[in-house]
Amino acid sequence: MTANDDLLERLNRLSVEFGETLSARVKEVRRIWTLIPRQPSIEEARVALMKIHDIVHALAGAGKSFGFPAVSSAAAPLDGLFRLLREHGQALTSEEIAQIELLIQGLEDATLTPRQALDIKDIDDQQKPQTGTRAPLHLLIVTSKGLSDATTALRDAIRTFGHGSDVVTSDSDIPREIALGAPAVVYVDVSADPEALEIVQRSAALNQLPLIVASDRTGFKDRLKAVRSGAALFLAKPFEHQDLALHLASIEEQQVQRPYRVVIAEDETALASFYQLTLEHAGLETRVVRDPSKILSTLSGFDPDLILMDLYMPECSGLELAQIIRQFPAYTTVPILFLSTESRLDLQLRARHLGGDDFLPKPLHPGQLISAVTSRANRYRDLKKLTDRDSLTGLLNHTNILRNLERETIAAARTNAPLALCMVDIDHFKNVNDTYGHVVGDQVIVRITHMLRNRLRRIDYVGRYGGEEFAVVMPNTDADAARAVMEQLRLAAEAIEHYAEQGTFRVTISCGIATFPEHGENAVLVAAADEALYKAKKSGRNRVVAA
Repeated sequence: MTANDDLLERLNRLSVEFGETLSARVKEVRRIWTLIPRQPSIEEARVALMKIHDIVHALAGAGKSFGFPAVSSAAAPLDGLFRLLREHGQALTSEEIAQIELLIQGLEDATLTPRQALDIKDIDDQQKPQTGTRAPLHLLIVTSKGLSDATTALRDAIRTFGHGSDVVTSDSDIPREIALGAPAVVYVDVSADPEALEIVQRSAALNQLPLIVASDRTGFKDRLKAVRSGAALFLAKPFEHQDLALHLASIEEQQVQRPYRVVIAEDETALASFYQLTLEHAGLETRVVRDPSKILSTLSGFDPDLILMDLYMPECSGLELAQIIRQFPAYTTVPILFLSTESRLDLQLRARHLGGDDFLPKPLHPGQLISAVTSRANRYRDLKKLTDRDSLTGLLNHTNILRNLERETIAAARTNAPLALCMVDIDHFKNVNDTYGHVVGDQVIVRITHMLRNRLRRIDYVGRYGGEEFAVVMPNTDADAARAVMEQLRLAAEAIEHYAEQGTFRVTISCGIATFPEHGENAVLVAAADEALYKAKKSGRNRVVAA
């Protein structure tokens, strides 16, 4: 059974359950309606309309998603009419009463239509995000001119930053591991070697890899040509080798990034499950909030990339909930997508003004939901990188490694799981800068960064804590396991040869470890890891000490 087959089976079960409750819901609409006097007071009408509106709103938004499109079509005008009547707060006229009577009869007739089979053909069969360590990214410098001083210098420079690199003139030059699927990026300099791009386009193996195009011609037409050639990145010459290494690190991060995290605020149980199953099928992590008062506690422990929110919920509307969320600086830029049958432009504009980012029309097809959520979550992460990442290494900066530490300790406390915080420092780094210069010092930092990335798990967080110091957050890891990993990293760092005009040299690292829950709150945990690092350096460096 494929992942799509499994999703379809689970959605069909939800569809059957929804169908089993459908008749009872519509009967409840009829029951409430028959209890309303023919000339109700404003208060009588208000109470009854609120109850009916809650039901028909759910049916309008969910019917088609669960294989009952006729129910959605019949409930939609009732949903819109009751919404207007609630907003205006006036007594029902005889014309409105007659119209509602006809619409309820139409809804009752719609429940008699058979359930349609669900269709998820527009969803690609998704793969769950992999765990384990990151695979190193290889740079293939494609040229039609063979080895030259420029290509040799670029190849060797990229290797000093810890990436594999080879010069390729044809398919026969592609390293075997790349041909078998190891991660790689193609680089071509179209201004120095225009024919190189033709080699890439002719090669089935190279054509499947991300493409970086470099050129000293940077006009609009040049950039457009690169885009049409499939370039993922256009690099304007001249550039520093370090800049290319940073772009490679960014591409590497994108290929192994953590699943997008989505909070679903939806009071309708069946729809909440529909959204959750669909998004988790696509590899996303979700949290469902059915009680709006629980939204803040959910956000603080989850740090979402996007919030999916029903515009109309009992007790608290989506507009009100969005305004509460936007009161907190940590959530001012998190995308909020409203789910609604609302079609009025003025209300949609007001929702955007009050903190929403877009509207998704109910009912939603699974493929539409996945596409809308992932595209906006990806854009949000791209924008976050501009402020959350260190410019030299591409690692999380000081503020955001601590933010991720806070989220993971909350999760660890909730699941009663261990967590390790490791502080890593390059020994005698000032001597490196004084002896070889700051450019070489930056190369050392980048190479240590690359080593950390490649040897840690995807679920681990790595940040540049400051200068030559790094912080590593390791979920589900106790002190013994963390020590074993850090010992491997220490040995790996010691084995790296660094290059300078004066010759090759090596550096070592020291590490301090503290664990949760032994060291409680974040401030205590950080202080304990810092103290352990201080002891490691005080006792001779090039060692790992646990608090």
